[in-house]
Amino acid sequence: MQIRSGEERAGLYPELTGPGGLAEAVARAGRGGIPHLEAVEGFAPSVAARCVRGQAKFATYATNGDDREFRIEISADDGWPGAAFGSTDSLTVVADLLLQWYEGAPLASLRRDWPFLADDPLAAAPPGRVVSTAWRLTLERSRAIRLGNAELAEALYAQPALRVFFPWPSHGRFSLLSSTADPFHSVLPHVAPTWDGWWEVISEGSAEAPSRVLGTGLNPAEAAALVVSSIPPGTAPAVEGGWRKPGSAESTT
Repeated sequence: MQIRSGEERAGLYPELTGPGGLAEAVARAGRGGIPHLEAVEGFAPSVAARCVRGQAKFATYATNGDDREFRIEISADDGWPGAAFGSTDSLTVVADLLLQWYEGAPLASLRRDWPFLADDPLAAAPPGRVVSTAWRLTLERSRAIRLGNAELAEALYAQPALRVFFPWPSHGRFSLLSSTADPFHSVLPHVAPTWDGWWEVISEGSAEAPSRVLGTGLNPAEAAALVVSSIPPGTAPAVEGGWRKPGSAESTT
């Protein structure tokens, strides 16, 4: 992901890069006990914090380097990580929601009071950010989505031309799709593992042409470069939602 300087990040997250962070926002909004905030493993304290209540957890992440966004993840009372997800640009909203959760509000009540909460992290992404959110969660190795090989994901993301496609790892292979929901659409070749630990790039088959191996015995960087060189001319970035054939009634409404 893009790493901004401290000065640039301060413009997006002034409360997290200096005095007045989430702990102080919670204290200002507090109606009683103040939740204890702790670090999230693998993240700097300036960009992630969580609160634990029994087995349940409330975490917030400020890892978006392009837009001000506090990403919220709430686990269920039994610790299951996929209870609710949200996104907001307001630290005050995060603090108020955290307090309501900490005071024991059930999930149904939180969903009623905070309509932006969703049961899927990509459904919670702001419009226009589904693809970038999917990449961010992939690179952060989030348990909330399906994950592919970490080294291959990093190599694919390192190619700017591939960042506009929807990352979709499944059954060992890694596809880059042109839509973010079913019906999915793919025009780029996918990357699949070989039996001896390398990677191969395979073109997508169609009724007119069967799939074929474009290259094999590749390391992640070589595989990513071959995918880039195989992007069909005029290919557009992924659309949010299910694929609709260009020119169809569904695509123009």
